[in-house]
Amino acid sequence: MRLLYRYGLVMLIVGCFSSCSRSDVQEVLQPSSTSTPLIAPDPAEPTTIDNQWQTLEPGLEFREIGYDITNVQILRVDPAYFRLRVGYDVASPGRVSEWAAALKPVAVINGGYFDAQGRATALTIFDGVINGTSYDGFGGMLAVDSADGWSLRSLREQPYDSTEVLNQALQSAPMLVVHGAAIEQPNDDGDRARRSVVAIDQTGRLLLMVCSWPSFTLTDLSQWLVKQDLAIDAALNLDGGSSTGLVVASENRSFNLDSLVRVPQVLLVERR
Repeated sequence: MRLLYRYGLVMLIVGCFSSCSRSDVQEVLQPSSTSTPLIAPDPAEPTTIDNQWQTLEPGLEFREIGYDITNVQILRVDPAYFRLRVGYDVASPGRVSEWAAALKPVAVINGGYFDAQGRATALTIFDGVINGTSYDGFGGMLAVDSADGWSLRSLREQPYDSTEVLNQALQSAPMLVVHGAAIEQPNDDGDRARRSVVAIDQTGRLLLMVCSWPSFTLTDLSQWLVKQDLAIDAALNLDGGSSTGLVVASENRSFNLDSLVRVPQVLLVERR
């Protein structure tokens, strides 16, 4: 789904998504179409914000880091305090804020790519129910096992095995970081888009990241992630563009960057 964006032009894309096959996702890797924010930052004044981690409640931290003319919002989640679930509803998709209002998680971020019928283009597992077919030879998978332990892996390096017992899983593409190293993005066409990322750091904590302004190419994002003091072990690009959304409702702070469209798949953070 192609990003439509030009500096100085305000565009709101409303309507049908173009159908995206599994091969399309592998070769094109384009986020959902998006609109330019109504108030644009001054491109001559890059942001330099770099807040330290703010504790929202035990096991949950929030941070903002400046990039170009925008900020990247990051939520860090400790598995000792929280668990992960996948939400998936083809018949009744919702904006990320609507998912949050209905299910009341601590946090929710949009998931992977979907086609014109609202079906995920890859494997989805929610509460043990398996839907779709795994990507083969590309992309990555966030998985939650039967003991509620989570992992993030490259499907090229470790393909999905249908005998695995998983409670939750979602897949997307491409992998941005593997084993702490930035991954070359041969399919990067140079488009800059709103971005959503899920990552795991070297201590096993989950990182959910969003950028509301179309500043990053995939190559930019991959390289930026490893240059920050985030100790990222693995990072996966989620659907971006108009699908990008993150809602946080903790004891001490709320944050709401809503998706511009309804999405059928989300990742939920819930208290244990």
